[in-house]
Amino acid sequence: MTLEPNPSRGAGALQALVIQPDPYCPIDRLGLWLQDEGINTRIVQPFNDDVIPEMLREDALVVLGGDMSSLDDHVYHWLAHIRSLMAAAASHRKPTLGICLGAQLMAQTFGGTVTRGDQGLEAGVVEVALRAEAAEDPLMAGLPGPFCAGAMHGDMIDQLPPSAVWLGMTAQYPHQAFRVGEMSWGVQFHPELSPAVYRQWLSLVNEDDAVAMERAGRGMQAFENQDQIVREHTEAMARRFAHLVRTTATVASQ
Repeated sequence: MTLEPNPSRGAGALQALVIQPDPYCPIDRLGLWLQDEGINTRIVQPFNDDVIPEMLREDALVVLGGDMSSLDDHVYHWLAHIRSLMAAAASHRKPTLGICLGAQLMAQTFGGTVTRGDQGLEAGVVEVALRAEAAEDPLMAGLPGPFCAGAMHGDMIDQLPPSAVWLGMTAQYPHQAFRVGEMSWGVQFHPELSPAVYRQWLSLVNEDDAVAMERAGRGMQAFENQDQIVREHTEAMARRFAHLVRTTATVASQ
């Protein structure tokens, strides 16, 4: 399922603020798809001492993944600043997408909890079963099911926020996709991920668990074999998010 590019994307490009917590977790394919839809990105890298703003002046917010845990505030003080920005974005109805670490930070922002994953490393290509609630969700409705995407994470969202709408799950970890309020989405998987970046992650994996290392390795082969369907599914999600950004910005300007 591939959505057509926005024909008016050249007129008055919108902008998304992208928080990149880790140098090895870039925006990857998502940046290209957003740009194609007329949405420019401004990248903030706290690992490079970039300051995370208190308020979101852009039209949307994207928080990417990272090797650190969302429980590591004692090491990365700016994790708290990301949560504050997510809360501010929600209060102003700005579309927000939290990816992997970003999803875990979003869950914490609104009252959920994150712990070390009790089923070990989830890696490679995951098949996300969309729950019935996804059929009426502005972002997930109409996406292919099962939804295929790349993944690599060791922590898990243990409890969703009390107000969250649970949208998707995998066999290994149930809380794969959720929405809080009208415009805040968290996805435990990586809709931005390409095989090239996954391959780089694989070279950096340093797990004592032999099972985890084997899963990560098998994941590379799965990604290469299934990249066409992964790309199709994740591009559809990216373009739908872009549509929400345009729609929300248009309403706000009226």
